[in-house]
Amino acid sequence: RDVEAYYGDTRDADHVEVRDLADEVRRVVRTKLLNPKWIEGMKRHGYKGAGDISKRVGRVYGWEATTQEVDDWIFDDIAKTFIMDEENRKFFEENNPWAMEEMGRRLLEAEQRGLWKADPEVLDALKSLYLEIEGWMEERMGDVEGEFQGGAIDVINADEVKAWKEKMAKVLKT
Repeated sequence: RDVEAYYGDTRDADHVEVRDLADEVRRVVRTKLLNPKWIEGMKRHGYKGAGDISKRVGRVYGWEATTQEVDDWIFDDIAKTFIMDEENRKFFEENNPWAMEEMGRRLLEAEQRGLWKADPEVLDALKSLYLEIEGWMEERMGDVEGEFQGGAIDVINADEVKAWKEKMAKVLKT
């Protein structure tokens, strides 16, 4: 069932506007996410700026996953701007490679789930660059021991859960 999606812009209480969600997504993507001046401003914030860019890409993915209101050209341009552009890719490599990896993974997921009908050349380049990014990240990280701020998934059994709960109960008593 097709449901119309709208956006209520209440930034100015004297001039409230209601727009089609697809138009609002296009507006925000043009004025922020793909705007060279905005990108340069985010770059001044290094690690955090890269992370904030990645979060916005994640929101675009979320809008498409829930509303199907994001144009394919938007995903194409995100890939071209943040993954395929050598200067921007270097910025992410130096400041927050995890943000770049997340964007690449989200874009590939969007294509695989049928949310994005990618330009074939963009998709080929994205796949190749994503493998490259993933490879050099693993290579640079080497053997990770001790404190590491990254993602991990541990599978634990019922006995381990029980032991963990007992330890936590002791900690909370002190």
